Amino acid sequence: MNIIKSDIINSEYDAFWEDISPVTKDAVQRPVLILVNQYEAGSTEEVQLMKMLAACELTTEQYNLITLQQDDKAAWHQLREKLNPKFIFLIGILPSQLGISSMFRLNEPNNFNDRIWLPTLSINELEQYKETKKQLWVNGISPVFINKRYGAI
Repeated sequence: MNIIKSDIINSEYDAFWEDISPVTKDAVQRPVLILVNQYEAGSTEEVQLMKMLAACELTTEQYNLITLQQDDKAAWHQLREKLNPKFIFLIGILPSQLGISSMFRLNEPNNFNDRIWLPTLSINELEQYKETKKQLWVNGISPVFINKRYGAI
């Protein structure tokens, strides 16, 4: 489907106007939205992700976990309207995949669209770069999810 017909705007941006239901499935409104690169069930990536969520002290009732392929796009404006999260944890997902043209500081909380965003590298990249993983813990996970400096979850 080609919604926007222009030489200036590429048709790949039409994805931001498509129905978000296949991505969100049965998700309901919860305070935390976690967007992560797709991984295999039972893989080391899944194990590491579950360890990260346990370290964040999050229960399954507090978050929605959505996986995206590396090149998939999901419209932030639709995710916001449907899920209304207060905190968004991007693990290996770029803001541009959500139709956001803004640069975020990695491994630190960012205030954007009246929400707190915590972007970081993919799970595999975090395992390769131990110093980055430590930075994520000290500057991101601990202040946002443990110390709750940006509000209760």
